[in-house]
Amino acid sequence: MRITMNEIIAGVADDMDAIAAGLARRLREELAEYSVVPIEESRDFIVREFRSVFAGIIEGRPPNPDEAAHSRSVGRHRAEQGLPVQTVLSAYHMGTLLAWDEIRSRTLARAPELMPELLPVVNALMEALRSFSLSVVEGYETAAATRRTSRVALMQTLLTGLLSGRPDGENQVVAARLFGFDPDGEFQAACGPADQWPPDRLGALQDRLMTRTALVAPAGTSVFLLGQNIPESELARLFDAGPMAGFGMVRRGLTGAAESLIDAERALALAERRGEMVRFEDAWLRATVLPHLPRLWPLLDAGPAASQPHLAEAVNAYAENGFSISEAARFLHIHPNTLKYRLDRWHELTGWDPRTLGGLLRSLFSI
Repeated sequence: MRITMNEIIAGVADDMDAIAAGLARRLREELAEYSVVPIEESRDFIVREFRSVFAGIIEGRPPNPDEAAHSRSVGRHRAEQGLPVQTVLSAYHMGTLLAWDEIRSRTLARAPELMPELLPVVNALMEALRSFSLSVVEGYETAAATRRTSRVALMQTLLTGLLSGRPDGENQVVAARLFGFDPDGEFQAACGPADQWPPDRLGALQDRLMTRTALVAPAGTSVFLLGQNIPESELARLFDAGPMAGFGMVRRGLTGAAESLIDAERALALAERRGEMVRFEDAWLRATVLPHLPRLWPLLDAGPAASQPHLAEAVNAYAENGFSISEAARFLHIHPNTLKYRLDRWHELTGWDPRTLGGLLRSLFSI
């Protein structure tokens, strides 16, 4: 008895339990993020979705409203599970290609004379893929927007609490756990100027951090990023703040997280003066003193020496070359006696002897 194309498609639908089990495993192997979806849930969804597709092809109709609603609910659920939308759509494409391969191979094996009828079938599959993809994205965006709003509010609450002076209070511990942080783990903060982070750029960064243990939120004139178990190089890449950025030290616990935020803010103040990224760990002394500069200025005013940059250059070279007259002179390509004269002249004009610890520190902070 001659088999029809609809019977071939119905046969694939009948075998979807076994086909779906294989596809569910493949999704987890090829799309790493899909591991958050329980394999039984993935299999059940594939069976339902593609039986609906096959029913629509057999009946000669597009996806109906109930099927579209189901796809939207799947999109919402996948957003809540934290899957990127590209991964969700990739899973749909993989499933459609597998369904097509099953129909085509069975047609070729059992009724090769029906091969011309495959063209409308593939068109119907592509139309179903387009329709379901639109519904999934619609549901995904609805849930993602809600999740993003809640996440942003939680980020702001947690950041405000950490900067408030009571970082290890009960509310902060709860908020940290809700956000996915280990309150006893290690944290590292970064900080950049808020005017370099307009809402669209900040929103894009918040989206990139959806699958990371990290928050980013504005506070005052700065934007802070706080991460956990993220290497500093990756933190810098994610923050992508250019030269105007400060990075705090890696510190433990919520009290440490608050201290790292302060580190980063102070490093940023120095970065804005230098025009380069600053790590608090490398420049902790200058970064710590800088906020007190107005109060300390009577101690650091170099007077007429400030207008003679060659003297300041000699002091810097002396400090950076092992406090050696000969090495500093070699570095500046001048005679050692010239370097010695410039240090003496700096001492004469400022009253600070750069050959002593106190005099050198005052000189360097003044410079």
